[in-house]
Amino acid sequence: MIETLNLKKCAFVAIDLQKGILNSGTLTPYLASEVLQKNEQLVAALLEKLGLVALVKVDATTFGYLNFDLKKRQPLTLAKDYDELALKIENSTKANVVTITKHNPGAFFGTDLDLQLRRRGIDTLILTGVATENGVYATALDAYQFGYRVIVVEDACSSRDEELHRIFMTKLYPKISLVTSSTELLGTFA
Repeated sequence: MIETLNLKKCAFVAIDLQKGILNSGTLTPYLASEVLQKNEQLVAALLEKLGLVALVKVDATTFGYLNFDLKKRQPLTLAKDYDELALKIENSTKANVVTITKHNPGAFFGTDLDLQLRRRGIDTLILTGVATENGVYATALDAYQFGYRVIVVEDACSSRDEELHRIFMTKLYPKISLVTSSTELLGTFA
């Protein structure tokens, strides 16, 4: 159960909602279109109320090196639109919207995400994105270790492995965060 949140001290952090990631293979248990729809609903409902919206993307070149093709002995080659964010915010000039480019699985190491959050007095992260067991978890764990309160929106995240998604959501995330659904989260703000 989510208690009352001071939304000005909350940040919505969406991990790797890039065209190249969402369109490269089937996500499960939620399809890419479902994950994107849930994230769009959350952003639309919360954009004006939140202290920060952080759209986190992984750099395509870095992703290629992080997922090295061992058979070819070279970094993965990615499509040109790989970096393009699928989650769009109509008025991207808003003061409370930032784009963070990461070079590691988590969104904190090597970026200014922590600085952006602390500058605004953020103490709670609402976390979504793909993949449940990779970028989202790495970011959640770092956020927890940095002392942030973490809320993971289960149906606004997905994976390429349904069993891993379920295990992370039921076994690992509850140790470091509150796991909720988009419906439950939105219901607390009505």
